[in-house]
Amino acid sequence: MADFFKSRFGKKLSRAFQAAAFALLLWASIAQGGDYAADFLRIGVGARPLAMGSAYTAIANDGTAFYWNPAGIVQSNRYSIHFDHVPLFGGIAQFNSASVGLNFDKHMAVSIGWIRLGIDEIPRYAPLQGTAFDRMTRSEYRSTGQALGYFADTEDAVIFSFARKEFFDLYLGTGFSKLIIPAEIAFSVSGKYIRHLLDDYRGTGQGIDAGLSLRFISSAVSHGEPNTWVGIGLVARDLSRTTMVWSTLSKHRDEIQASLRTGLAASKFFRSVRTRVTISGDQEFGFYQDLYTGGEIRFFDVLALRGGYANKDFTVGAGLSLMGLSLDYAFIPSELANTHRVSGAFCF
Repeated sequence: MADFFKSRFGKKLSRAFQAAAFALLLWASIAQGGDYAADFLRIGVGARPLAMGSAYTAIANDGTAFYWNPAGIVQSNRYSIHFDHVPLFGGIAQFNSASVGLNFDKHMAVSIGWIRLGIDEIPRYAPLQGTAFDRMTRSEYRSTGQALGYFADTEDAVIFSFARKEFFDLYLGTGFSKLIIPAEIAFSVSGKYIRHLLDDYRGTGQGIDAGLSLRFISSAVSHGEPNTWVGIGLVARDLSRTTMVWSTLSKHRDEIQASLRTGLAASKFFRSVRTRVTISGDQEFGFYQDLYTGGEIRFFDVLALRGGYANKDFTVGAGLSLMGLSLDYAFIPSELANTHRVSGAFCF
């Protein structure tokens, strides 16, 4: 049957059917209730975190922190800009994200981030005429395959985050054997606005997220980062029982499932070879209970190689950083379609 459609209507029509089917699945998820509402927010932001298997909760220290752990926005440079664009599902959907962060000092920072998933041209076809027998025996009852028009399916989220960080010393032991370990703790709160447009219908909602980051650090610093650190991260999403309200006659409501995600990471800089090694692991709790692991080797603070394991798939990637500009790549396998992610960031 697929070969028949390709030979008669060509590849363009085949892609149109795929787009329509994909939109139908999105609409079906809305009808089911809140289990999959705003599920586009699970896609992930930034090639670096995704190459590391999405195990980024305890690491987040760049322009993607607004998504992975907003407590990490205070870890980045004074100004940070991040952008991300990738075609998904063989180009049927387009995913975009961008963020801007501002650190007032080493204690306080704010950021604003935007995420969008969209299918811009979904064909609309006329209803079928006659019975199934009529369509089999009489050509005038058969569909011509010509679209009557097009509609779009877009999901957007705007997230505003505030983070505060404090420093303290952890004392272990007593007397002359006392060990002093420098530490830092950051906490954050985020407000988000979510909008979903599907044909003539609109769903909107607001939510609150919170993040926490605790790191034990060495006093020595290289390239603006402690030579050695061990971190714990925690993110709680949709604490306010985020609800999407639709512009249907019934004012259908989808409650987004609250979730909790924890992470553990460690990083060490080897001066002799000017190389930093970082490993991490995340565990998700709630409707989804997935485990993520990843690692990164960064040479001379310029070239990075990354790998990870997420959702039963291995991920790989690389990054290049020069004069505050970063370009990252990730390969993400999927049952639907493998994805090549490229993202950029600028910090100064």
